[in-house]
Amino acid sequence: MSFDLTSLAKLPAVGLTDIDSRWTTPRRYDTKFIVERSVVNELLSDAAMNFAALEIEGKRSFTYQTTYFDNPDLLLYRDHAQRRRRRIKVRIRNYVESNRTRLEVKAKLGNGQTQKALFEGHQDLGPNEILLVNDAVTYLSPSRRYRDIAEHLQPAAITTFQRSTIINQDLIERITIDSALILESATKRVEMVPELVLVEIKSPQRTCESVRAFRQKGLHPTSFSKYCAAIEATQASRPKIHSANKLGHVLRPAP
Repeated sequence: MSFDLTSLAKLPAVGLTDIDSRWTTPRRYDTKFIVERSVVNELLSDAAMNFAALEIEGKRSFTYQTTYFDNPDLLLYRDHAQRRRRRIKVRIRNYVESNRTRLEVKAKLGNGQTQKALFEGHQDLGPNEILLVNDAVTYLSPSRRYRDIAEHLQPAAITTFQRSTIINQDLIERITIDSALILESATKRVEMVPELVLVEIKSPQRTCESVRAFRQKGLHPTSFSKYCAAIEATQASRPKIHSANKLGHVLRPAP
């Protein structure tokens, strides 16, 4: 399905360099919402919000494919499901249209913020990447729990989706809007219900203007994780972070 958000096309354009120059803090709070497209259209049409949309070569929606890595016991998944305050994710992201790849180590910090280590140009988890992951984990989450974990990582799930990015030009807020989400493991594929999108608001502030705007519409943040949902929807894993009702509302079998 095409990424049909009529209000997105009406926003002024901003380039990737301009977006990156506005984001100067390495740490942030991430707040997620799963909503219908019409809700996003209403928010983006709000005259009080000074939004601009990322545009590259005339496009405002881009394909992302992400491979998540975990050890054979799914330690990184279980740490998320058990709501450990400090946890990590390791993934390789492919920006399909631009043919770019990036290795990412994403850490959830004890205060609820997230921080990433990014390594451009890496497309698999070989010996050099293992060293990078171990160094990043030591820096971001110095715990014996994750010591030398990179040597035991293997592909665990793949996600594919369309992403648009907008910014609030008055504040340090970056908002990503993901649609056409497909989650898969070695044995099964599921997809997000087409009418829904996953919105993630990133800000140095725990509660920023855009989060308040969503709450004022009666919407509540969600703890939805693409990686954890992929594991739970395609494998018989315990414990679970998402309820069966929640997954059933958001996901359906993919063709």
